Order: sequence, then structure tokens, then C-alpha cells
Amino acid sequence: MEAQSPLAGRPAGAGRQRPGRSAAEVARQDALEDRESRPSPFESAAVPVFTPDPDDFRDPPPGGRQALSGATVRRLQQLSLGAGIGLVGLGLGFLALRMRRAH
Repeated sequence: MEAQSPLAGRPAGAGRQRPGRSAAEVARQDALEDRESRPSPFESAAVPVFTPDPDDFRDPPPGGRQALSGATVRRLQQLSLGAGIGLVGLGLGFLALRMRRAH
């Protein structure tokens, strides 16, 4: 037996058909669209062949990334650790002020 609620009437939407498409229809349509939109793994993609002219690149290539020395790495680690500790302190201070105002 169903549990009776203290309010009169039926639960919202009980016994009614939901408007729009059913979940099964939506899932079937999505599966069909996925199957149609995916290219076959056996088809080769048509990629145009293009070789740039070497004269287009007269400037020297930009410098690449350089590895940091050990001292620089330690300084960055200390800086980030200090900034993190400072932010935690600010957060705790803010929390303390908010709690003090609430009471």
C-alpha cells in the first residue's frame, strides 16, 4: 500500500505522459547520430600536400625553453610555499573575523 501524504491530491505528474520524446527515442536518435557522424577508422583522410617555401622563414627560429638551474628551482619552490602559507593565513584571519561578527 502507498504511504499517504498529509496533503490532498496526487504527487506531481503522477499518471501523466511526459511531454516531448521519450527517453528511449532520444537515446535511439543519439545513437544513430553518433554512428553517422563518426568517420570509419578504415577511411583515409584527404590531407592536402603542402610544402612551404624556405624563403618565407628568413627570421631565425625563436629560442626554445631552457631548463632552470637547481638554485632557481629551490627559490621558486620556497616562493610558492611562502605564498601558499600566506594565503592560508589570510583565509584563517578572514574566517576568524567572520565568526567574530556572527556572534
